[in-house]
Amino acid sequence: MPHRLPETENQATMNIRVLLLACLAMLTACAAPQPAAPNTPSSQPEQAADRVLIVLYDPAVGAEPLLQAVCEMQAELVYRYTNINGIAARIPPPQDMAQAMRRLERVPGVLQVQRDQIMQLQNPAAH
Repeated sequence: MPHRLPETENQATMNIRVLLLACLAMLTACAAPQPAAPNTPSSQPEQAADRVLIVLYDPAVGAEPLLQAVCEMQAELVYRYTNINGIAARIPPPQDMAQAMRRLERVPGVLQVQRDQIMQLQNPAAH
């Protein structure tokens, strides 16, 4: 005659099995990879920071000519970088961004002008 567990022990064993199965199901769901959103070039302008240009300048020339040009353009000085000799400037909406970039590139001492961008390295929905 087979040995039978008392009813309370049998129920406890069943509860443990159900709990383990539920934990395994949750772990499997968490580990399942999420499909990545396509990163098309057309979506990049939407991720650009709002009309902000990053401008690097030669420390031998200094920031004064650049700051004067930003003031003349009626742009907003967003940030002044000290470690990389650069600034972030927000160009007002009526001005064309390409023209503003060309104008700043002609300022004495300016080394580089580029649009500030927010780059997404991972799909945040996957977390």
